[in-house]
Amino acid sequence: MREITFEESKRIMVNILKSIDICCRENNIKYSLCWGTMIGAIRHRGFIPWDDDIDIMMPREEYNRFIKVYNDSAYGIYSPKSTKNSVQIITKIYDKKTCTYFNNLSKCLFGVWVSIFPYDNVPDENLQQWERRRNFWVNVYHIKIANYLKTDSLMRRLVKFILKIPLLPFSSSWIYNQVERCLTAFNGKETQRVCVLYARYFTDFRYFPQELFDEVIDVDFENIKTSIIKGYDKFLNLTYGDYMQLPPESMRVPEHNYKAYYVE
Repeated sequence: MREITFEESKRIMVNILKSIDICCRENNIKYSLCWGTMIGAIRHRGFIPWDDDIDIMMPREEYNRFIKVYNDSAYGIYSPKSTKNSVQIITKIYDKKTCTYFNNLSKCLFGVWVSIFPYDNVPDENLQQWERRRNFWVNVYHIKIANYLKTDSLMRRLVKFILKIPLLPFSSSWIYNQVERCLTAFNGKETQRVCVLYARYFTDFRYFPQELFDEVIDVDFENIKTSIIKGYDKFLNLTYGDYMQLPPESMRVPEHNYKAYYVE
């Protein structure tokens, strides 16, 4: 297999994003760039130079509809709603001609990707009670789908095995349904805030005012037009502070430790 260079992987991701954008515009599906990709669009009109992925977000209802209607033969969908034993609670659209290896371990079930984060309404009252229930199910899901890694110590493998025993009667899809049921409990209701998963594997959900997501506008990202929430400035300030200020050089490194290859 031929290794994909850093710049090649970016071009692949932009092509995936373009495919997603076409589908969303054709089907009137609202989406927005998010996280570091949003900063890149505003500060660099494309990738942050050291960024190694693309993140977008969608309202839950639009997200579910997108997964149903998206159909580009060049790209696959890796999602807890459609992929058996998915190890994440977000969706990735990936290039089928590629594969990835994280931390020099075994081959992943997806190639070079664009991540899609659904967002949901947050209750205005009894928030902590809802958070406890949500985090419980998210943690149970991650215990269920946790893999045994080559780098795991014997003790870590034993802990994983013991934690998994009570979950043997339950499928990962059933547990994910409980996660989604909790996350979506207040969708369709008038609430002041929404939440978006920030970390990919844990319970780090970020809260934002509902009105930031009301409208989307077009922005340039690399060589294509893409979509971003009109309230991007407050979204980024709430998440990163002064996002127009470059971080120290020591922090200008890719976030994900992976290698990508073209599938032979």
